[in-house]
Amino acid sequence: MSFLRFALCALLAAASVLAQAAGKKILFNHTKHEDGGTSAEWVICSASEPIPSPANPTTETAWNGGLSAFGFDLNKAGYAVETLPPGGRITYGDTTNAQDLSKYAAHVLPECYVYFTAAEKQAIYSYVQSGGGLFIIGNHQGASRVTSSVPGSTDAFTVFNDLVSVNGGNPYGFTFIVGHGPGDALANTTSTAFATGTSPAEQAIIHGAYGTLSLMDFHSFAYLSPNTAQNPNVREILHTGIAGDTGSFIVTSTVGAGRVVALSDSSPSDDGTTTTSGKSLHNSYTINSNRAFFMNAVAYLAGDAGPVAPTPVVGIASPASNTTITAGGSISFQGSASIADGSTMTYSWSFGDGTSAAVLGPVAHTYATAGTYVATFTATSNQGKSASATRTITVNAAAFTVTASAGTGGTITPAGAVSVANGGSQTFSIAPSAGYVIGAVTVDGVSQGAIGTYTFTAVTANHTIAASFTASAGSSLSETFDTGTKSAYATGAVSLATGSWTLDDALLGNTTADPKVGTQSVRVRNSGKVTMGFSFATGAKTVTVKHGKYGTDGNATWGLWYSVNGGTTWTQAGTSVTTSSTTLATATFTVNVPGAIRFELRKTDGSANRVNFDDFKIAGY
Repeated sequence: MSFLRFALCALLAAASVLAQAAGKKILFNHTKHEDGGTSAEWVICSASEPIPSPANPTTETAWNGGLSAFGFDLNKAGYAVETLPPGGRITYGDTTNAQDLSKYAAHVLPECYVYFTAAEKQAIYSYVQSGGGLFIIGNHQGASRVTSSVPGSTDAFTVFNDLVSVNGGNPYGFTFIVGHGPGDALANTTSTAFATGTSPAEQAIIHGAYGTLSLMDFHSFAYLSPNTAQNPNVREILHTGIAGDTGSFIVTSTVGAGRVVALSDSSPSDDGTTTTSGKSLHNSYTINSNRAFFMNAVAYLAGDAGPVAPTPVVGIASPASNTTITAGGSISFQGSASIADGSTMTYSWSFGDGTSAAVLGPVAHTYATAGTYVATFTATSNQGKSASATRTITVNAAAFTVTASAGTGGTITPAGAVSVANGGSQTFSIAPSAGYVIGAVTVDGVSQGAIGTYTFTAVTANHTIAASFTASAGSSLSETFDTGTKSAYATGAVSLATGSWTLDDALLGNTTADPKVGTQSVRVRNSGKVTMGFSFATGAKTVTVKHGKYGTDGNATWGLWYSVNGGTTWTQAGTSVTTSSTTLATATFTVNVPGAIRFELRKTDGSANRVNFDDFKIAGY
């Protein structure tokens, strides 16, 4: 993206404001070892100084410093950014210095590790007094990254407290004080405690052209202490959010005709990108309100409102208009967004029901409850400008209800109150339990016969469907245990061909050591049980079951119990059986109990010897 294209786009939006910033230069200091250590690189582009290259990058990573994103955004906004390189001179009013401070709208001092000389301090002070903008970016006490390699160096905390001490006083009106450094449980924090005043500094920085500030994050930081006795124009911009602390994260002041902004921690400026080897950087610049703060601050220091950042143009492609659906229905949402300067944007959907998605789309969303919802699509530029579009979604309740019920001896699926859309269809399946047959199916009180399925079509009213079942005379039940899966002894229900069975200290075994007729059988240990989870309707004359001991285990003793009250009480059928062979044998029990009945196989000896059961059969009445 060329500067000419950006300037033209911004000119169309606000020509007069852009004219204020056009040609204004911002100078970043690099004379105080700002790139020292492994966790700091507070420069725009150490590979190309004083002018970063390329001149008009398309991405911030085209410049290699830890502040490249900051410099990149200033470049896109129409400012000219330069670096005062190592060996450069800090002067004011020196016509022999090509980078004299008088040539710049703002001077940025990012975490300096070497003291400023008395002449440099005086030059900076004179520059601010004469209308210059000064941006001080500090850090916590003890962040001395280059003390072992640069004689006389110290932390930025100390350097900046010395810088603001001029001519026996502190005309800037603030000092750095101890905050929370590495190892402190409070070293990572956020704050939303922005000032609520109406001073020019508060309005320009908190509510500036690049976005309104709402939250900033800090990681190992100092505090700032404003002192109106030293400078009555000092203002707090952001207070700590830590209970019990009284320090400030951001302060401003005016000194003569100039403006000053001070930040107590450098981490919000770190963009996390560099091509310099040996560095460990962490992106904070692009999160929360950090970017907007830096851009608003420079615009304030440069003495203008800043170029008007373009606002995204947004729309909603899908749904194309306000939409009505039935509860439980899904809508595909697709946003559209463009921006004049071609900058990157983030997207979000708020669906109006408390849920959201951070995408452009398409994204499908289901509305479960009837009501009226406003779905909002928002696009936000990397300059903090946002725009939104909405759709109203009317969700009607399911138009009609089919109430489905089943009597004893079977099921109807689905069951209960089933919602069916106006004009929709719904199929119900009727299935008898073991020992039962379908007696009748009635729809709205009218018998449809003993049918297994029924479909409502073109539903325009509420309906009922009811299924009844009768015991099947002379019926029988046979369970082979060849369906279902259970590989652990822990108690659990298993869905088998005849219905649900509960296996307690038992599993379905299919190894060569498991005696079986088909693919698997039930293996029981200790005092395990195998219990029917349903009743057989027609009673039982006899029960047969095959049994064999598992592998090389010893003999096992077990028995058969039955219940005629749904499992509340149990009675043993016949006598206990001892299994002594790995070859399946058949045990026969005479029961002669009519009516609904269920059975349970119990291992009664309590030993670790395992026994297998297969081909469980009931002969009913």
